Amino acid sequence: MLRNLVRLYLVIAALVVASILVVNYGFPHLFARQYAQAVRTSFNGESFMLNHLLSGRSRDEQEALLEQLRAAAPGRYSRPTQTFEQLQPSVREQLARHRVGWEITGSKCCLVYVKLDDGGLMRVQSLDGLPMVEMGAYALVFTTILAAVCIWLIPHWRDLEKLRLAAARFGGGRLDARVGLSGRSSIRQLSGHFDRMADRIGKLIQAQRDMLNAVSHELRTPLSRLEFGLDILQHHTQDTATENRILGLRKDVEELEALVAELLTLGMLEHDRQGVFTETVALPAFLRDACGVTDEVLALGKLELNCSVDARLETVVTESRSLARAYSNLVRNAVQHARSIIRVRAEMAASDAWTLIVEDDGAGIPEADRERVFESFYRLDQSRDRATGGYGLGLSIVKKIVARHGGGIRVGSSELGGAMFVMRFPLRQLPP
Repeated sequence: MLRNLVRLYLVIAALVVASILVVNYGFPHLFARQYAQAVRTSFNGESFMLNHLLSGRSRDEQEALLEQLRAAAPGRYSRPTQTFEQLQPSVREQLARHRVGWEITGSKCCLVYVKLDDGGLMRVQSLDGLPMVEMGAYALVFTTILAAVCIWLIPHWRDLEKLRLAAARFGGGRLDARVGLSGRSSIRQLSGHFDRMADRIGKLIQAQRDMLNAVSHELRTPLSRLEFGLDILQHHTQDTATENRILGLRKDVEELEALVAELLTLGMLEHDRQGVFTETVALPAFLRDACGVTDEVLALGKLELNCSVDARLETVVTESRSLARAYSNLVRNAVQHARSIIRVRAEMAASDAWTLIVEDDGAGIPEADRERVFESFYRLDQSRDRATGGYGLGLSIVKKIVARHGGGIRVGSSELGGAMFVMRFPLRQLPP
């Protein structure tokens, strides 16, 4: 808002300066006839006085009288260096008709020529004798303009700032954030529309969360019954084909249980957006233990998992449980798509931030899909089958966990050839 205020004031000041310049230097050209008439009216008396004082006298007498005039009014009266024929045509015409001629000089000071009865010429110069007073007047004008702009803009500034803060809080997950401006506000209609929109969006999001949690919890009971029933059937059947069918059903039930667990985790992160960072974690050991992938799985897939940690990141203050969930999700995702190598790196990104990078040598993620992969239930085409699994919730959970830590996540291309996920976290200190 301060930038807008400065920009508005500079625009107004520039227009005022342009107006002053046009009035002082442009109007004499635009309204030359009116200015000439005003000059004649103003200087006819001096023309009469100069003719009465100087006409009919010798050159020496005229010079003596001019010295007296110059002493009384320094710089005002002088003889022009040009002859009558060297003057501008418009000045010669005025002198011939009215004995007083005015020359446009391109400045505020005007030059007035007076033709004497004996054919001589005198120049009368109008001087700006109070430059400091004029500068003070201009400073007063611009200060008054600034005061008027501030008086008009400050209420708008205050209300717009309230609207901006309410929008930021609402975008940050505070669904109860409202503007609440008074009826006298100039943007009350805009704030009213925002509040009504926020009410509807908040109700929709809350209803979605409640339904998601309710469905997830309600699904656990029938899933437990199914699993219990399948256990009974498996213990009482002697038929191999039937037993294989039961095993297939158990696998389906396990997938549903995994989906319910993901939905509950997602709901928990939506409701509890603030983390408590009071735990110091030894990062190298944490990365080895929390990857969520066993050596047997890596050997089965002929994969190599390499970890490297910056020496300055031996320990970090974090929320280890949720960070382990995000980290293991990325590593398991890399296991599904890597060909031979998975690389994990923890590096200092700045004096107040560090990054955790997980990359692989798989097929990578198309650039057009790199933002959408973090949306809930969004999956790439190659992962829509039972072989790779997944419900499109893993990366969404990772993004919410990283946001819970006050950081951000992005996906790009790895030098290994596959995808590279970069989680950036702020460096924290234990509270005293």
